[in-house]
Amino acid sequence: MPDAVPETVMEETKDSCLYGFAGVNGGLYKPAKFVDTKLPPGYSSQQALLGLQNTVQSIVTLKYFFFSPNLVWFSMAAAVWLYFPYDIEAFRDGFHWVPCLQRLALNFTYPFIYYFYWYFTLYQMNWGSRKFLPPRPTNENMAHDLYYWFLGILQFTAWECVMMRLWAAGAVPYSTNAEILASPGLLALNIFWVLAIPIWRDLHFYLAHRFIHIRCIYKYVHSFHHRQYDPEPFSGLCMHPAEHLPYYSNAFIPSLIMNLSPAIFLWNFVHLVIAPGAGHSGFEDHWQADQYHYLHHAKFECNYGSPMSGFIDQYMGTFREKMGDSATYKGEWSADVDLLPPAADAAQQRPWSSKGHLGIQTDSNLAYTLFCLAAMCFTIWGIVLNTGPSRIANLGPVPVEDAVAFVIGYGPFICAFVLCILTKDPMSWRWPFQHENVIGGFGFFGVAAWLACINPIYFAVKWACQL
Repeated sequence: MPDAVPETVMEETKDSCLYGFAGVNGGLYKPAKFVDTKLPPGYSSQQALLGLQNTVQSIVTLKYFFFSPNLVWFSMAAAVWLYFPYDIEAFRDGFHWVPCLQRLALNFTYPFIYYFYWYFTLYQMNWGSRKFLPPRPTNENMAHDLYYWFLGILQFTAWECVMMRLWAAGAVPYSTNAEILASPGLLALNIFWVLAIPIWRDLHFYLAHRFIHIRCIYKYVHSFHHRQYDPEPFSGLCMHPAEHLPYYSNAFIPSLIMNLSPAIFLWNFVHLVIAPGAGHSGFEDHWQADQYHYLHHAKFECNYGSPMSGFIDQYMGTFREKMGDSATYKGEWSADVDLLPPAADAAQQRPWSSKGHLGIQTDSNLAYTLFCLAAMCFTIWGIVLNTGPSRIANLGPVPVEDAVAFVIGYGPFICAFVLCILTKDPMSWRWPFQHENVIGGFGFFGVAAWLACINPIYFAVKWACQL
């Protein structure tokens, strides 16, 4: 198979953006500009399009917002906010079934329509012709993906309700539409965050994604997402519930610490829930295709970010520009999975893959799942049930809110580390970053992940338990 994109194609793409307006490039089901259709899907190099200079240029010119799918996703968020704004008053005196279930119904409906659109047009109507790998998902694949996809929607709704409770009780400030229109400073701040959410999402995604690829966390958590090395749309949000925690933590910053409109929180959450669908489509030729992330699924230990944050992968040596031989990759992955039969179960051939599955789990994976279920029940008790005159304030010397926040914020990751050590995993618990210095690259990204992915969950839960 050819290894390089012709120089003419490289030159044509250097001075052009990846997509046309709103992400459309001459048609809804056509590949991006960098794709050379003479090459097999996934073999066109993206190297000329990425890098810090290109990212800065895209941000300064606002191409990242108006000439990308971000504009489509923002339009969806704006429509949801216009027709279904948050009913904050419904959470003034606590949590109630009706507003929570209403929000769940909404959160299931529009994301399902969006995800099903991609599945139906690509896999049933065959509107795409450049599939990265020929096999199509089996019924078992779809059952697995839909199950964990729904768990993602369920947790998404739970965090929305927690945030509405925090706003309603005055634990977290927010600005009404009238206040924003009356204050030029607040208006400018909210406009800034409308434009900044996709940038913040990309940066946070890199931090969270790299964090959950640490061996001990990957083994029990992120391996669920990687069971399909050739993903389909619903697998975009198909994650272990413990992975949804750091993934959704993105939405709590900046809304926990800034006096913003709740619409910013909604826009952040819509981006989190909607963006993964088309990016995991498995096809190269449509207006929201994402070869960058497909390469991550095909090769695992590469491309932890997105095209916008690709300069970080380039700097860290974890960037792959295309399938086949890579001139840029310096990471740990070396197995030639290109030679695997199309129908092979790649997860079973990779020694770091989890043994868990949709049904009953075994070994340490079962222990991990039981811990997560207990942590979830403990959190529901602390936030929803432990209220009123009979509220328990302390568990021994520890305030309840601190105990609950620690269990759900830190517990899943501490448990994964402990199980990895107890089971004497043959690989380093830090793999594939074991060669990075603790006081250096590994430590820097570890602290960043702690600040951006664990702390927001910790404080959101702690404050909710205090109400």
